[in-house]
Amino acid sequence: MTQGSTTGSSSSRRIQNGGRDEHELPSAKRARTDEVLSESCDTGAGEKFRWKKKEVQEQRAGLSREEAERRDAERRAEAEREVERLAARREQRERARQQREEEELLRARQAEASVMADWVAKEDEFVLEQNKARAVIRVRDHRARPIDWFVVQLLWTEVPTPVSADEENSDDEGDELDDTLDIHMDEPVAFIRSLLPGELRELHSDVLTLVRLDKDAKRAAYWKDVLLVCDEQLRHCDAVQNDAQPERIDASIVADVDAMLADKSADQLLDLQTSVRAKLRSGEPLDVEYWEAMLKRIVVWRSAAKLRALHATVTQNRIAKLRLQQRREARRQQAFVAEQAHMQMHTHKGLEDVWDANEMEPAGRDISELLYEEQHLPRYTLEALRDKLRDARKQVLQQAFVSHVPAAWSMTPTVGIGASAGARAAEDGKTESVEDMLLRKEASRAMGVDEEVFDDDVRLVEQAYHWESKYEARKPRYFNRVHTGYEWNRYNQTHYDANNPPPKVVQGYKFHIFYPDLIDPFKAPTYRVQPDPDGPGETVLLRFSAGPPYEDVAFRIVQREWDYSFKRGFRSSFDRGILQLHCTCTYRERRRAPKD
Repeated sequence: MTQGSTTGSSSSRRIQNGGRDEHELPSAKRARTDEVLSESCDTGAGEKFRWKKKEVQEQRAGLSREEAERRDAERRAEAEREVERLAARREQRERARQQREEEELLRARQAEASVMADWVAKEDEFVLEQNKARAVIRVRDHRARPIDWFVVQLLWTEVPTPVSADEENSDDEGDELDDTLDIHMDEPVAFIRSLLPGELRELHSDVLTLVRLDKDAKRAAYWKDVLLVCDEQLRHCDAVQNDAQPERIDASIVADVDAMLADKSADQLLDLQTSVRAKLRSGEPLDVEYWEAMLKRIVVWRSAAKLRALHATVTQNRIAKLRLQQRREARRQQAFVAEQAHMQMHTHKGLEDVWDANEMEPAGRDISELLYEEQHLPRYTLEALRDKLRDARKQVLQQAFVSHVPAAWSMTPTVGIGASAGARAAEDGKTESVEDMLLRKEASRAMGVDEEVFDDDVRLVEQAYHWESKYEARKPRYFNRVHTGYEWNRYNQTHYDANNPPPKVVQGYKFHIFYPDLIDPFKAPTYRVQPDPDGPGETVLLRFSAGPPYEDVAFRIVQREWDYSFKRGFRSSFDRGILQLHCTCTYRERRRAPKD
């Protein structure tokens, strides 16, 4: 009954709402909520707030309403001004903080830039010093590039000369430039004119690099002079190659101008340059093209004159250095001779008491007992021999000292080079040949623990060469090594151990054949393996051929396959007159023959 009444009431509400549920009327619900909120709010929210208690106290204090409002207005104005002052101070502090941060950032950037500038300057200085050191080494080793000669000449201009007796008498070791005393240096302008176009371009690029690295004003002026002369020679070479005229004026006029300027000094050319520039600026009617070409030639010849003057200074410094070395060497030799004489004097004083010429002198012999040749020899007594020895020693002491100057390096090869690989032709008074130098350099390298000298070449059958009439055939020099070791195969592992190792076997070879004087240096030497008639099946012949003036040379090696991989050390190259062949023999495990 109750359930039915409830259902009926719900239906009646649904009918009163027009057949819709109350949950389906959100707009009406929101309107009711707004109405309730508006009733709960203060009705005087839009009016000015009045503090009635405060007004009562002010009336009791005798203040009128206008005065109270005026005081409140002043108080509000003062508060607003205080707020503005606080905002201004806050803004000022913010600007000051930003300014300090910007200044600190700027100082940090400046410090970092200064450090970077110092690093860059130190790096440039280091690179410059390395270039100088490399130039001296290359000149000393006779493999100099064009720029190296100018670097060494510039270094010779900066060599200090001894100004006091203590400095001259000091026995300090010389610097690296002393190794270049015996090397001839050409005059810079003549040297530049002797270069090929490719070498001139290389020199031009190297000079630009040094101009960028060298910050010294004097050295920078020197490099600019070299650059001017190099540019002029490059322009001349390009004009010759292109069959064109380097100057716009006639060639005969250029030749006359060059002949006139060639003998003038740098100061005279500077005066002439000043006068030509004044003539060009004067505005007078003249041949501008001619005088401009004349001015260019004067600038080039002035640079050439300064380079010639610098070369003269270099020559004087080298001569002074050489004389200083000779004087120091003379003083060292004199001190050595004096010390030896002093030691001999003390030795003779100690022997005076025991020396008796009559007892020590051998007894004379009858002249008839001597041979016919001995009878006609000059006869001297012991005193006469001693007097003669004293005179000879006095003559030696009175002679002027002549120091030994090392012989200049020569490219002339030594004739008759057929000695063994380990021998070195070192004859007094002869210069070392290129082959001897290369052989000594290779032989001086340390050998490994498992390496030993291998210089047993095989004598080949006599050959006839078509170029024998023009060039004398000779064997090349060589320095070879054989690498030996143990093979730990199954048999050796069974029958041997570390205390009782198996016999060593050949594991590889290193051949170094020297061909510095090939007639055709662009054709690389070759090698080939040939059968060995004396040891078939066990050894073969490794034959090297290079062409005139070198004969073929062959070596007997074991007959084993080679490992041509780079990781195993295989190398076959020909560079700077040296043929290098490094090979390693492969290892093969022996297998038992299959049983039937």
